[in-house]
Amino acid sequence: MQLDTVHALLPLIAAATAVNFLLAGWAFIAGLAGRRTLSMSFWALLLLALALIVVNAGAGILLAASGARPRTPLHFLYGILVTIAAAAQYGLRPGGFLRATVQRTLPGFNEPRTLALICLTQAALLLRAYMTGALGR
Repeated sequence: MQLDTVHALLPLIAAATAVNFLLAGWAFIAGLAGRRTLSMSFWALLLLALALIVVNAGAGILLAASGARPRTPLHFLYGILVTIAAAAQYGLRPGGFLRATVQRTLPGFNEPRTLALICLTQAALLLRAYMTGALGR
């Protein structure tokens, strides 16, 4: 399979987007239920979504390095924003590189609410990245 095929593979993008929407709902419901932390199942599913994003981003980086260009330069912006959101998701997991800092600087840190917003944002960014890459808009 060629890199451009992998990078534009709709089931890969759709799965990462759907999992992020699911995780946003999961975190939102957990927050409504009064939970202060999310289950290990949540984090395992998040890691699966991140693996899908890494495959897609890796293919995109290799394509860009080989000289391929998207229909609009906005695709690069959304790719960078997806990467930043993925780093935040990964960093906020238990034992993650951002978690201790966030908990120390924000004593009222609400994990479910924060992850619901980040996962919802990530899903929207993934959809927008697909639109700018595949449709050129």
